[in-house]
Amino acid sequence: MNQAQIRKEIADIVHGNLRYADPFDRMNLEKGEQVGVKGFTTQSAEEVLDDIICDLTSLQDEIRIESSFQSAQL
Repeated sequence: MNQAQIRKEIADIVHGNLRYADPFDRMNLEKGEQVGVKGFTTQSAEEVLDDIICDLTSLQDEIRIESSFQSAQL
């Protein structure tokens, strides 16, 4: 995975998770209408932060493993 791919993966992880705590995201607006709650969010900001940290840690592990395999093939 090159640097550009890593940056894109990081941005995708953060953006994808932030949607759950954004009351203006289409997903939350629709769910809020269904349950009758204005400003509805699927997750709190703290929950989203935990998910982002977990997902970024997993990405870091994946990159380290990939790097190890590439080094071993040299």
